Formats: sequence, C-alpha cells, structure tokens
Amino acid sequence: MTVLTREQYHKFEQPEMQRPSHTKSLPSGPKLWLIFILASLTFVAVVILAGGVFTNLTPFITAFDYVRDEPPPHTEYARMARYLVHKAEWVSMGSLSIVPAIQGFPMVNIISVADSARGEKSTGVLYFYLTMLDYTAQDLSKDNRLTVMISMDQDLACTKQGVDPMEPTCGRLMISGNAVKIDPSSDEFAFGQAAMYSRHPAAKKWIDTDGHNFFLCKLNIVQIAVLDFYGGPHYVTVKDYMAADPDKQAAVDDSTQRSVPARFSTIVSKTTTTEVPFYD
Repeated sequence: MTVLTREQYHKFEQPEMQRPSHTKSLPSGPKLWLIFILASLTFVAVVILAGGVFTNLTPFITAFDYVRDEPPPHTEYARMARYLVHKAEWVSMGSLSIVPAIQGFPMVNIISVADSARGEKSTGVLYFYLTMLDYTAQDLSKDNRLTVMISMDQDLACTKQGVDPMEPTCGRLMISGNAVKIDPSSDEFAFGQAAMYSRHPAAKKWIDTDGHNFFLCKLNIVQIAVLDFYGGPHYVTVKDYMAADPDKQAAVDDSTQRSVPARFSTIVSKTTTTEVPFYD
C-alpha cells in the first residue's frame, strides 16, 4: 500500500480550484460601467433609428391603408358620395369658359382637393386652392357655378379589378355648386389650409411663390349625382349627404331593391362660416 506524505495528503484533501486556461474573468469595476454605458447608448441609438424609419414609412403605410379601404354598398348613395369625396385627391372641375373663341363652352381642369387632412375623418366639404393666373379661377370670377367629377378609379381601384372606368360599377360622382372664397381670418380657413397641406405638401410652395396669389375656396353644394351601378344616376340631397358617415359599418347590400330618389335636390347647403364674395 502506498503511503502518502503529509504534503501529498494535504494537497489531495484541499485541491487547488483553478479556472481553466480558456475561461476569461468577467469585467468588474470601471470596465463593467463602461460596457453598461456603451450598451445603453447603443440601445438608444437603435430606438431613435427605428423611430426615424417608422416616421419615413408612415406615409406609405397610410397610403396603403387608404387604398385598401372598401367602398360602401352601391345602394347607399349618400355614403358612396361621401366615400368618393373623402378618397379624392383631385377632381375634374368644369366651369363656363370666358375665353373669347369658346365663350360659354364647358371648360375642364384638374384641381387638387381635400375634405380633411390625410387620415382624419371625412367632412364632405371640398377645399381647393385657385389662382387668377389659371383659367378656372378666371371663369369662376365671372360665373362661380361649377361641377366636379370624381371617379373611384382615381387610384386605379377599378382598373386593378378589370373594371373599365366608364363602367357604371366603377363609381363616379358629379357634384354641382358654387365656388366661394374663404375668409383667411376664419377658423374654416385654418382647417381647409391644414387639410390641403396634409394631402398636397406642394401647396405650401404655391402659396409661398410670389405673384401667384393663391386663395382658398370651397364648394357650396347644390346637387349631388351618384352613378355606381347599372340603371342611371341617383340624386342625393345635401342634407342626406352631410348626414352620411362613410366610416360607418356597411349595411347589407340588397341590389335587388333599389329606390330611386327625386331627380333634383331641393335642399341647398347653408353655411354658417365666414365667406367673402368670389367676384372681386
């Protein structure tokens, strides 16, 4: 039997607990604080970067939501009208020309519009900027009657589904009324301007450009005609139009029962906001 010496026995009884050579000791003291600070700064930088990316993508996300929304049933004519107005970024605006060679002829122009800021609830009121350098404003300065045309295919919603824009099932809206200037000192002016700036950032450049003298207008509605299915247009009163909620949950669409409202509206919108005469 092997006899251990005193030194060997003591070493066996209390062996040395040494770390393996490949294991590094954890940082401590100032090094630990430095790592903590660097990690915190990295986290903050990532959060700020992510926020910036999200902010830049928000318009595209909003635009995607805006395009993918569903129109109301075609039998809900007032809601369809409000839906098309709220969706519209621009309209075809018809006026009576004052150009000598075609005086009194219909004249059409593309006018950018907004009924609210992007992503906000519908108001049903079309706001738009005009300048006397453009023939539409010149026409309206003599006769402020106009008609605007809005198509559901403005964002190719119909075309993408294989429906021609001229088909009655591709909803369209014809709104006739009077163009009125809005008093720059009124609350409505601030609202309309904010709506236009939101949907049309270029509008601020129009306003800031010397010599163009853009002024904010709105359409006071007299008649609303909706064509969104076979069988001809349907006429919606201004009262029903303003009361409609395009964001309301859709009712059951029964296309076999279609009521035909009166051909012409007998209700003219009454405004309580401050306006100034269109003719100067």
